[in-house]
This record gives sequence, structure tokens and C-alpha cells, in this order.
Amino acid sequence: MASITITLTDAGGGRISVHTDAHPPQIGAGVTQAQGLAMELLGTSFKRGASVLYGAPHTPAMALVRELLSPEGYGFAVPPEVRDRARDVLGIPRVETMTHRGTATS
Repeated sequence: MASITITLTDAGGGRISVHTDAHPPQIGAGVTQAQGLAMELLGTSFKRGASVLYGAPHTPAMALVRELLSPEGYGFAVPPEVRDRARDVLGIPRVETMTHRGTATS
């Protein structure tokens, strides 16, 4: 399941800064419906004069969530409950703890 984060920030002076963890558009690349809608929104933002920055480093909160799951990041430094909450944020199934309703996910 694709997940795209778009952050809109008033940059002052009537300017808007748009940050996204999406990849820049590529001609001929297949996209999901969510990615297609995100590209439309980002294209509209660009046409309206907003600066658009692409890539995970431009959305620090989402970059942190991904680092919490990465063995090269903080993956081994945080408890399983934190890793599963990071999975919740990314919309992927929990694999280490119980869900909020108390049933096992696996």
C-alpha cells in the first residue's frame, strides 16, 4: 500500500513551501491511485508558484518513522511496541505486538 506525505508550510510573504516524501515524477513510471492523486496535488502546487521539495529527507517526521524500523537506523534501539506503532503510521501490519483491540496481527 502506497503512502505519500505532503506538508504545506506558509513560508511568509504569501509564499508556500511544499515538502513530500514522494519521488519526483518520472515519465512512464507506473503509479498507484494514491500516488497519482499526490502527483496531481503537487503539480497544482508547483503551477501556483509553491516550491516543491521531493524525497523522504524533506519530511523529517516520516524519515524518523522509517528509521525506527530500519536495522541501520534506530530499529534495534527501540522496543517492539514502538516499531509496531511506526508500522501503524506507515499503514503496514503489526508483526511484533498486539493491535489496539487486543488481537494478534499474525
